[in-house]
Amino acid sequence: MVRYARKTYKQQKADSVEDFRNLNHSVDIIPESMSVMTFETQKEAGKFASSIRDDGYHVIEIIDK
Repeated sequence: MVRYARKTYKQQKADSVEDFRNLNHSVDIIPESMSVMTFETQKEAGKFASSIRDDGYHVIEIIDK
């Protein structure tokens, strides 16, 4: 299961300007855009999570149930 949300416009711009992305900083998201996708395998979930990061989404968590 992958839980994700769209980043705010301001956050997307900040991410595109930074040469080094600090993975320990807070991320501004649009709460109404929170979504969940389920997959058969952890590998599929990981591929999906990688693909949406480039589309302006923030992956909140990946859970293997």
